[in-house]
Amino acid sequence: MDLAASGRNYALHKSFKNAIKCLLTACSREDVKRAFPSFTDGERERLYRLLNNVFISMHANLEEGFDELCQEGQVATALDKIGDFVEEQSLDVLSSDNNSFEEVEQKMLRLKKDGIEYLAGSLKKVEESNNDMKARIELLKKEEDLTAARDLVNKVTQWNSACRNNNDV
Repeated sequence: MDLAASGRNYALHKSFKNAIKCLLTACSREDVKRAFPSFTDGERERLYRLLNNVFISMHANLEEGFDELCQEGQVATALDKIGDFVEEQSLDVLSSDNNSFEEVEQKMLRLKKDGIEYLAGSLKKVEESNNDMKARIELLKKEEDLTAARDLVNKVTQWNSACRNNNDV
């Protein structure tokens, strides 16, 4: 791989990483506090850590998936060939081999489409993961409400028993 092609490959990877960084920015503690006002401070802190871990994991998974996709699609090789082709065309001013341009265009469109499909699939997985997390949070809320209700019933029962004992005396 020549220096220019490796530079293009590096630029492609860097652009992807910058793009997903914008999509997967971690939320602040204040965002979690505003979004879940009924949670206790401890619950919000655990949720904040969980969300940040999820964002970090998703970021790493997307980067890994992108790298695998680039390897499977032989992106570095394609960039090398494109670089060689561009260099040949710039040296041969009279060249009019339109078929090569069409082939390159078709390959690039296919790679783009595959990349979009992969990212859409990854996004769907992330949305499913988010929905699972929301369901778990709701379950935790319900369990917390049930615990509070049980505690209230126990207190009322104790109070009622205390009142009966005082009336019996």
